[in-house]
Amino acid sequence: MTVERPNTIAGLVAKRAEIAGQIDQARATLRQLIIDLDHVDAAIRIFDPSFDVDGIKPRTRPPGHVTYRGELVRIILSLLREAPGPLTTKEVALHLMVERGQNTADAAMVTLMTRRAGALLRHYRERGSVRSIKDPRRGQFDLWEIAS
Repeated sequence: MTVERPNTIAGLVAKRAEIAGQIDQARATLRQLIIDLDHVDAAIRIFDPSFDVDGIKPRTRPPGHVTYRGELVRIILSLLREAPGPLTTKEVALHLMVERGQNTADAAMVTLMTRRAGALLRHYRERGSVRSIKDPRRGQFDLWEIAS
């Protein structure tokens, strides 16, 4: 006999199973990384037995540019709704970076986020959610606002 569960419980059970699976995967990945590190340490000691491998500082990888589905567009549309006037693509990108805790002094990241913001803004312009206006001060650059 199966027990009927409300959709809320069923959804939470499914989410818990998903998270538990991710934890298992992370543990397996961590185990493999530890094994790999031990092998590299052993190889270093083969060439120089006196080398202090514990003195090697870990080098962290920069955080990826992972975004969750709809995250950027929610931030952009919220920004445009609350803005006192139209904004440039770069202003939108800088706001995105601040919201996501990214370094706004990193020129390469600013360029990347400006391209991403521009692509999203153009996509939502085609859908009628936002509109672009030519900036009279700069000519070729668009200003963006919520379509009314």
